Amino acid sequence: MFMVDTQTILTVLLTISAGFMIWYILGLRQRRRLNNSDGSKDYIGFARNPEKLMQPDEEALEELDRLMSKEFGSEE
Repeated sequence: MFMVDTQTILTVLLTISAGFMIWYILGLRQRRRLNNSDGSKDYIGFARNPEKLMQPDEEALEELDRLMSKEFGSEE
């Protein structure tokens, strides 16, 4: 009679579960790629209003000032 120890059983079970997880993740990735490819034809990557990006608002200037003072304040 063929005796199988616990370590062999666990190795087989873990190998099967790892294979299933890889198969499942690859399936999710494939479905996500198919879903993204449908709507991405309209997206060209350009800003809708690029002129607006050239004029910073008050909040952006305050954030820039905060970041610059934080960066240069630590070196002094």
